[in-house]
Amino acid sequence: MKTLAIRDLKNNPSDMTKYLENNESVFITKHSKPIGITIPLNDETLSIGIKKAVAIEQYRNGLISLGKMAQFLEIEKKEAMDLVNRLGIDWLEYTRQELDEQAKLAAKYAKKSS
Repeated sequence: MKTLAIRDLKNNPSDMTKYLENNESVFITKHSKPIGITIPLNDETLSIGIKKAVAIEQYRNGLISLGKMAQFLEIEKKEAMDLVNRLGIDWLEYTRQELDEQAKLAAKYAKKSS
């Protein structure tokens, strides 16, 4: 996600257009504080709705958690997982190696407790 200061937007609005044409969302800031966000109006955005598109973009860029995205959209976390999964966005924040290590650790502790 790109960031543009409102003064830069005023001086060179074509920057905003360039980012939107490249399907990139843009934070608009004033005195270094976010005051708004723009999102490109493409087929994906229009098909899933503006509110969902904003929430997904925020999640995709690591600005909110999956739980916060679900809360914002007023859906269950499982539904949020399904939504991002359908869009090809990773919701599991572990690498394959990390998952394998966690599984080995869980198996080790499961044997100890038996």
